[in-house]
Amino acid sequence: MPEYPSVDPNAVGRFLETCLKARRTAYYAEVVKRFGLPALDGAWASHPLSEIFDVLDREDAAAPRPYRTAVVIAQDTNRPGNGFFEALQRYKNIPDPGTLEGRDSVWIAELNAAYDFLW
Repeated sequence: MPEYPSVDPNAVGRFLETCLKARRTAYYAEVVKRFGLPALDGAWASHPLSEIFDVLDREDAAAPRPYRTAVVIAQDTNRPGNGFFEALQRYKNIPDPGTLEGRDSVWIAELNAAYDFLW
């Protein structure tokens, strides 16, 4: 199994906060490259970024504040991945609406709340 650099979730969180303050999104690939992580190959659960995002989502839910990870989207869909919605359900009890339109609505609400939060 390959060794990947250990990345402090707080460093990723600070980067995401910078994006939020600038009211811009970031692609997963941008985050991966910035922190020297392996390319995403579809195996999200075993990717180091999955664990980092889980730490950040748990912190944000406990705070309580919007998810910083709402700012990260896939380049091919311009939306967050399934893990974002799973984390909303797991830590904030926000059910996955199950439709693309419903997911967009939930995500945009979380993203706008994150943009408006005083980081």
